[in-house]
Amino acid sequence: MKKLEIFFLGSFKIHLDGVNITDTMRTKKERAILAYLAEESTRVHPRESIAEFFWSDRPESYARMNLRQALLGIRKAFGGEEGLSPFLCITETTVRFKPNAAWSDTRAFNEYLQITKTHEHDHLHTCQNCVQLLEKASELYRGDFLDGLYLGNVTGFQEWVVFNRERHFHHMIEVIKTLSKVYYKRGNYDQAYWYAWRYVDLAPLEEGAHRLLMRLLALSGRRNAALQQYEYCKSIIQRELSIEPSPETKQLYTLIKNGLPLDSIDTGSLASSKVPTKPVEKSQPSPPPEQWLYDPVTQVPMGPLFMDRLQRAILRMDRAKQMVAVIVISVIFPELEEMSPEYKHEVDQHLVRRLVGTVRECDTVAILRDNQFALILEEIKEAKVISTIVEKIKKNVGAPILVQSNRVEVILYIGSSIYPRDGSDATGLLNQAEIEMRTARFQQPTLF
Repeated sequence: MKKLEIFFLGSFKIHLDGVNITDTMRTKKERAILAYLAEESTRVHPRESIAEFFWSDRPESYARMNLRQALLGIRKAFGGEEGLSPFLCITETTVRFKPNAAWSDTRAFNEYLQITKTHEHDHLHTCQNCVQLLEKASELYRGDFLDGLYLGNVTGFQEWVVFNRERHFHHMIEVIKTLSKVYYKRGNYDQAYWYAWRYVDLAPLEEGAHRLLMRLLALSGRRNAALQQYEYCKSIIQRELSIEPSPETKQLYTLIKNGLPLDSIDTGSLASSKVPTKPVEKSQPSPPPEQWLYDPVTQVPMGPLFMDRLQRAILRMDRAKQMVAVIVISVIFPELEEMSPEYKHEVDQHLVRRLVGTVRECDTVAILRDNQFALILEEIKEAKVISTIVEKIKKNVGAPILVQSNRVEVILYIGSSIYPRDGSDATGLLNQAEIEMRTARFQQPTLF
């Protein structure tokens, strides 16, 4: 059996026995279909669902015919049925990429992280095997998930790409942050700086990246360099976002400037430790779900981070003399009284993908609580555009979801508010949007 390697992180590439066969596929859509099937190999896909996914704007018969042609193109790229069958199982009704039939960078990336998180060690920075796995994971990340593979007329595929792109990006940030802290603990400052700089390079507008580098520089005796990093952070967010650094960043700057002691650096959430033999007194409990920054399933922001982003959006748009809109969406599943956690996770992922694909890339999609989502839309020039966006959300997000071959009906209740018309601060805007959402729900009760 030939060796198949699939690269998702960065530009999409397919190597068969070391030979790049990506360009032997005739169209981008053929590459996109293979990418989707390979990344979603844990389940069997009905042919009609794949056809509808990639040709949702065409009649069913036309979509199924196009899928047949695309599968023929993929088969040809692999040298015929004999070359493709070890990897892709195609029947009259289903299509499935065989699990573990190929190596992929995303699977290896996730496996390295999972092994590191679950491995028992006293301290992460003393566990050479885990550090090596994290280094391998960072080397696999060549760039954004499926960078350059764009199908503008296939909304579902683009939503799926954006969702996975964000998920892998957050994981990569987690890896390089941890490696930077690990090498600081080991006294290897050059490596610590290198990973911290890579963090800044990947997320230049994320103040946490600048704070980590400032802290590393200060703790290793490079006080002036740490102060210069603050000035760089300040200049870039002022230029790009028209805001001042956050109070947390300013506080760190003041501590460094005045030569005051800083908290020591720990290795973060990837630092697994052995189970203690006796209870540890005064241990710090994990934060409750309402204090999480990112949803663990979908990796989109949750309440605290949403409010922080909303406050900053208000500051930016106030200076730009433009409006900020908040949209709150309550989701009801009228035919499902209960869902297993795994089933609910898949439903949430579908909803988030649709929301992300409906708004602009610069807008914020967040989860406030179970079955309640929220959006922050900036640079709104006319209030009347919000009603158009709400109708678009109803159409794209309110359509039935296909989960594990089951059709899940969706009902949405939506409320919105606009700064400065409906409030002058983040709390007031969110409250007004939630009031409008609850009013819509009261006026149109669900019949079940």
